[in-house]
Amino acid sequence: MTPAVSITYELNPPSDTPAPEYLNTKKTHEFPVANTDASSQKAYYEGLRAAVLQAKSTLGEELTAWRDAVGRREDSKEAKIPKKSEEDEDDDEEAEEE
Repeated sequence: MTPAVSITYELNPPSDTPAPEYLNTKKTHEFPVANTDASSQKAYYEGLRAAVLQAKSTLGEELTAWRDAVGRREDSKEAKIPKKSEEDEDDDEEAEEE
């Protein structure tokens, strides 16, 4: 069995969030560790480091795509909330002064 870094995630985005076209909410990745020569600890850790960096890059890209998909949905929700006008804020300040 070849040593590998294994990562599994399962996301639960809001049901009306459109999924990025190339991603699923549940995914497993295997990143094999290169240079697994038992006689050289340094070579093993170099291979392990490379696998971890590859895992970090892949997960970063996938999770950023999900963050963007959910973020666009949240932006549209925030746009619907009416913002307080400056007049309303001035009225609140005058009421507090009295």
